Amino acid sequence: MIVMSEPIVSIIITCFNLEPYIGRAINSCINQTMPDSMYEIVVVDDCSSDSSWDLIQQFNGLIKPVRHDQNMGVAHASNTGIRASSGRYIVRVDGDDYINRNFVHTLSEVLEWNDDVGFVYCDQILVDSKMTRKQEINTLDKLLDHGAGVMFRRRYLDVLGLYDETLRNREDYDLILRYIRNFDGYHLRLPYYRYFKRCGSLSSEIEARDDLKKKIDGEKNVRTEE
Repeated sequence: MIVMSEPIVSIIITCFNLEPYIGRAINSCINQTMPDSMYEIVVVDDCSSDSSWDLIQQFNGLIKPVRHDQNMGVAHASNTGIRASSGRYIVRVDGDDYINRNFVHTLSEVLEWNDDVGFVYCDQILVDSKMTRKQEINTLDKLLDHGAGVMFRRRYLDVLGLYDETLRNREDYDLILRYIRNFDGYHLRLPYYRYFKRCGSLSSEIEARDDLKKKIDGEKNVRTEE
C-alpha cells in the first residue's frame, strides 16, 4: 500500500495479546475498496507479551506500526494511534474485530457529503469463536455500549480531547457520550463491522463495565449541573 501524505481516513487498530486475531484485523483493513492512497492504517501494540508485535511487523510497508514500551490501556493506545495519524476522519478497529471491504469508503462518503454529520456508524455482524454470525442493528444505545463501527471527524475529536486515558474500560462509552452531546450522528443501515465476541475480552467484563458506566454518568451529571 502506498500511503499519500494526507489521507482522507485513518484506521487505528489497537492490540494487546491478540496474536490469533490481529492478522485478520489488519488484512481486513488493507483489503478495502477505497484506493490505497486515500487511507492509512496505524497499528498500536500496547506492549503485548505474546507474538502480536512480530505479526504486526510482517505488515511493514502496508501499515504504520507503533509499540508501547509498557501496557497503557486501550484508551491510551487509541490516542497514540490518533496522534500518529493524519486523516481527517478517524475510525478505530479493535485488534480482534474486522471490517467489510466497503466499510471505509462508504462511511467516509457519508461524512464527505454531509457537513452537518459529526460521526457515522454502521450495523454489525456479531461473530463468536465458532464463527457463528448474527446481524445486529446498531442502535445508538448499543453503540454507546460497545463503541464499534463508528467513524469520527478528526477536528471534533481534537475539540473533545480524544479518549480519557484514565479509563481502562468503557473509554468508548465516555467518548461517544461526550460526542453525541455536541455533534449529530448518522446511522448507516449496512452491517459492515464484524464484532468478535470472545471470552476474556474487556467487553465481556460486564460488572466492571457497568460500574464504570455509573461512574461516568455521575461525573457527566455533575459537570452538567455546574
